[in-house]
Amino acid sequence: MSLSCRQAIIPPEPNEWLDRIRRVEGSQRNPFFRNLAGRGLFRVVAGVGTVAAVMAVAIAWRVAHRPEAAAFLPILGWQLLIWLPWVGYYYAVRYLVRRLGTYQDATLAGLMLHVLAALLIASTHLAWYWQVSSHASPFLDVPGTRFGVYPFFFVFWFLIDLLLYWAILARPEPNQETEEQLAGDATTERYAVRKGGAQHLVRTADIRWIEAQGYYAALHTDSGSFLLRRSLTRLEDELDPGNFIRVHRSTIVNVDHVDGLTTNDSGSCLVMLADGTRRGVSRNGRRKLRSVLPGIT
Repeated sequence: MSLSCRQAIIPPEPNEWLDRIRRVEGSQRNPFFRNLAGRGLFRVVAGVGTVAAVMAVAIAWRVAHRPEAAAFLPILGWQLLIWLPWVGYYYAVRYLVRRLGTYQDATLAGLMLHVLAALLIASTHLAWYWQVSSHASPFLDVPGTRFGVYPFFFVFWFLIDLLLYWAILARPEPNQETEEQLAGDATTERYAVRKGGAQHLVRTADIRWIEAQGYYAALHTDSGSFLLRRSLTRLEDELDPGNFIRVHRSTIVNVDHVDGLTTNDSGSCLVMLADGTRRGVSRNGRRKLRSVLPGIT
């Protein structure tokens, strides 16, 4: 047997086995569960702690004038217990967002399910309030309270729950890699986007123009419009500059769909697209268009 054959049957070193296992686990792990660990979890815990601290300060201020007012530290500990379930609620809401879509791209049925989920979370959290406050509230046996809280606490907490759900639903997580971001990193020939809970592949060649919409970019195609969690600055870097021109801070156009330039009643420059769309053009955008399309007027 040759030396090369002997080398081929030598098992890998232990560290090499560990590296192989880590690569397999990393490739098979769902992005949702990958975000449960590391800095993502730390940020969620820190966020919940911040909410608890703000609520503790608000409660301490609200009852400071009362003779039976509790010290701040017991109130803070009580609020940390109260808001602890939101670590789990947060990931539950993110899962629903991935399945149903955000408030911008969810179907009517998806929005209704979001409303029901928000009410369910707020109701179950209300039951948690009652249990914790009945045993650990610093206001137990204080006149004017029931279950260790003043009546307005329950209403206030319920509204805060609904606001937290809406905040998670409306805004993407900072630096979180979503499925469409991971797919978009691999190539700029197509983007994986979600609409109504279903995933679609949008080819860049099919994009007529792109519009900034808050934290998203709306990709307008012949088959409809799709929201992508991308900034226009990032899209401008990813797309072919020979085909896609950023004509305004809120607009990127595909030059293959540009019919010409015109002005509105106030004299502002507009780009005309083949589908009849007209979008504002900055001076720099007009210059870039004319450099790519010399005959445009």
